[in-house]
Amino acid sequence: MGKLIIILAMMLVPYAASAQLGTKVVYGQTQTLNDLPVSGISVTSKKAKSTAVSDSLGNFMIVCNEKDRLSFKAKVFHSKKVKINSKTPERIDVKLNFVPTPKNVDLAIGYGYIKESDRTHAIQGRKIDYCKYNTVYDILKDNFTSLQVKNDGCVVMRGPGSFNDENCALYIVDSMKTDNIDYILPCQIEDISVLKDASSAIYGNNGANGVIIINLKKGPQQ
Repeated sequence: MGKLIIILAMMLVPYAASAQLGTKVVYGQTQTLNDLPVSGISVTSKKAKSTAVSDSLGNFMIVCNEKDRLSFKAKVFHSKKVKINSKTPERIDVKLNFVPTPKNVDLAIGYGYIKESDRTHAIQGRKIDYCKYNTVYDILKDNFTSLQVKNDGCVVMRGPGSFNDENCALYIVDSMKTDNIDYILPCQIEDISVLKDASSAIYGNNGANGVIIINLKKGPQQ
C-alpha cells in the first residue's frame, strides 16, 4: 500500500509542476485588415521561450505561461505584442498592419501575399524630378496612365464602371490613410506606388478601388 502511494505521488509530480508554472496553449489566426490570413508570421512567447510560425492559412498554436507576452513578427508587417493572462481565451485572432512602402510591396509579392500581375508599375527608383511638377496630381497623371484625376481630387483607376464618385482610390501617405493629398508638395515626395485589383486586397474593403501609396522624404525640405 505504501509503495502504491509513493508511485502515485511520483506520477502526479509533473502535473503539479505544470500547475505551478501555469502554462496554457493559445491558438488562432494571423490576419491583415479584411480578415485576410497571413502565413509565415513568427510567434514567440517571452517567458515560456516557445516559438511557432503561422501556416499557409494563417493558423498558429503556441505554448506559453499563464502570464506571458506573445510577439508576432514578419517582414512587411508592423510587429505586434499581445499580453496573455488567466482570462485570455484559448483562441486569439491577431490583425497585423501592412507597412505600405514600394519596397515592402515587392517583398509581399515575393512572399506570395500579393501577385505581381495585379500590381501597376511603381516609380520608386526611377530618376524623376518631382520638383518640376506643380502638384502631386500632375505627377500621377504624367506617370500612371491607368489613373484618371478628377477635379475634386478623387483619383480613379481606368476600367469598366470606374468613373463615379464612389470609386476613389485609397490614399496612404507615410503608412497613414488620408482622404486628401492636396497639401503634399512635389519636392516632398520620396516615391509613389499604385496597387490595384487583388494586390490591393491587403488593405481590405478600403482598397477595393485601388491604392495610391506615397512616401515623403524625411527631414527638412527646401
